[in-house]
Amino acid sequence: MTAPPPIAAPPAARRTSFRVVLVHTLTFRQARQFVPVLIPIAAATGFGGGTATIVALVVAITLFSLAMAAVSWWRFGYADGPAAVVVTRGLLTRSVRTVPNDRIRGVEVEAPLLHRVLGLVRVRIDAAAGAAGEDEELVIDGVPPAEGDRLRVAVLTHRRAPEPAPEAAGGAAPAEEELSRWSNRWLLYAPLVGSYLALPLAGIAALFRLGDELPDDLLDRVPDVEFPAGWVLAAVAVGALLLVVAGSVVGAAVVNWGFRLTRRGGSLVAVRGLLTRRHTELEIDRVRGVTVSEGLGMRLVGAARASALVTGLGAVERRGQLLPLGPRDEAWSLTRRLVADPGPLRRHPTGALRRRMVRALGIGLVVTAAGVVLLATVGRWDLLVAGVVLTVLGVPIARGLYAALGHAVGPRSFSVRRGWVVREQVVLEQRAVVGWQVRQSPFQRRAGLATVTACVGAGSGGYAAVDMAAGDAAAFALAASEPWAGALLPPER
Repeated sequence: MTAPPPIAAPPAARRTSFRVVLVHTLTFRQARQFVPVLIPIAAATGFGGGTATIVALVVAITLFSLAMAAVSWWRFGYADGPAAVVVTRGLLTRSVRTVPNDRIRGVEVEAPLLHRVLGLVRVRIDAAAGAAGEDEELVIDGVPPAEGDRLRVAVLTHRRAPEPAPEAAGGAAPAEEELSRWSNRWLLYAPLVGSYLALPLAGIAALFRLGDELPDDLLDRVPDVEFPAGWVLAAVAVGALLLVVAGSVVGAAVVNWGFRLTRRGGSLVAVRGLLTRRHTELEIDRVRGVTVSEGLGMRLVGAARASALVTGLGAVERRGQLLPLGPRDEAWSLTRRLVADPGPLRRHPTGALRRRMVRALGIGLVVTAAGVVLLATVGRWDLLVAGVVLTVLGVPIARGLYAALGHAVGPRSFSVRRGWVVREQVVLEQRAVVGWQVRQSPFQRRAGLATVTACVGAGSGGYAAVDMAAGDAAAFALAASEPWAGALLPPER
């Protein structure tokens, strides 16, 4: 009788650096959730107002944060072995999370400003799926940079078949191949990207709210100087515009400064960040496609963003980012280096244009009719003007939505495109498809159209060719995937 193979001993647990206690104390990492509860309790105990009370509360909350950070550090441990990564944490309720190495999709090493001052980094290990209520990643916070690099290399090499040593192969180690590098000229695109405009717009809103909260006696102290109302409004508008533009450029620079994408062996390595340096590594073998997105403003200046679609990895906007912002030609050049080009897109039937015209004009006409009724009853004309504007704008909007539609099939990949405010084109390898879904509403059946969705295990999970010809749906699915998609073809009579 053959003896069962011996069970491998679990890897030895490791601790993070004790300096992370200072980081978590200053940022109230563990105590943050208890602060809203502690303040009412302190108020209910009868503390009086004044500076002494505020100082006492600050000291108490800081000491509480220090205690929570120390206990969390004491009860936290991690271990990386040849089969899995194990993270243990918790004081009263112990939590042990184990992620097999073959479920790991990428590793990110980041160093926020406070971590860099104390000589620490944070390691994020992206897993294929998270547990219930958990993120799709393991976070090991507070290790030295050397340990972060060791953990990154160990986790990535454990989940791949061992490669022969360079000396045994008779050659030198493979050199890095640079795929893309950040140019400061690309910061000029930032004011046209919605995600970079959100923070400065929120700041301007906060300034206006602060102005409303200022006491009246403070405003009375301002010298009374007469300015024409038009000049005041123009100055406010110009100042707000300059703040938005400057804020978006600064935000893009802080996030993307020094961005560099390289191919190192079998991995894609991206490094970026001014205050917080991030080092993200993804395995090329798990890349199944690339998505290129262009906002409305970005299309006017020929800019785009590119993100990799990795099997089992969500949040592609952050984890799979290949080009955070840059020229459209740069994004497509990078896409073609990673995924085969399926060729030019095919336009969808004119029935798709008619559907968008009916929707766009229908909304405007309904609002116009309501405006006519409101004008005849109460004499208000603002809704009528809004309806006319919507009706007039409906034509170019419908044409823009239709122009964004398209699909293409190549020998090894296929592509679909949709969207108007944010136009997104996805190029996927044929091996990425795990299923197809063909949908037809009653209006689509009447117009001879169908929506064909490729189900994939990467990115958002599904990418659709909207309102393509219904007669081409089965042939498109068969050409864009393996022969099993032939089940969609109608049976021969």
